[in-house]
Amino acid sequence: MLCLKCETNKEWVEIASRNLESIMIDHAHCERKAASNGMSMILRYPEKTELVKEMMDLIDEEMSHFRFVFNELHSRGITMTRDTGDRYAQLLSEHIRKPEPHKLLDLLLVDALIEARSCERFLLLSKSESIPEDLRKVYHDLFVSEAGHYRTFTDIARLYFPAETVKTRLEELADIEAEIVKGLQNLPTVHG
Repeated sequence: MLCLKCETNKEWVEIASRNLESIMIDHAHCERKAASNGMSMILRYPEKTELVKEMMDLIDEEMSHFRFVFNELHSRGITMTRDTGDRYAQLLSEHIRKPEPHKLLDLLLVDALIEARSCERFLLLSKSESIPEDLRKVYHDLFVSEAGHYRTFTDIARLYFPAETVKTRLEELADIEAEIVKGLQNLPTVHG
């Protein structure tokens, strides 16, 4: 799916389906962090007009997703807990190169990979018969949205870097991402 080099372990879907409260809480944190990441990109690269415009739209959408998931939690009597972190994203971020302009390219492509993995996982959740039908529809809608976010980040990358450079680095990072996913413990989190 998209640029991913491996599929999510099927056991993750079973664990996620049995632990919807944990998945929903983690999902809320993921949406909040995605909005925060968009703001961070604006703060880091204010001179990149197209990037700023795209990030403003992304922030709005991610915050609306956060609001939706937060309200879903509340309506189900679930209290949001503190964020425990996202080991997957942390491991992937370790491969972001420090010097510019490589850093910008890697930030965009790591974000694209995270969105792609979220997209894949929301599709899996949307097809799980163990999940209530109303939530399966929500996850299907989010699957579509996350695919759009993946495209946003790769399109921005191609605005500022040659297409072949983007393709080559995305392949490299996708290989790294696949190895990270293979080592995940199937925790009841979006990227667990």
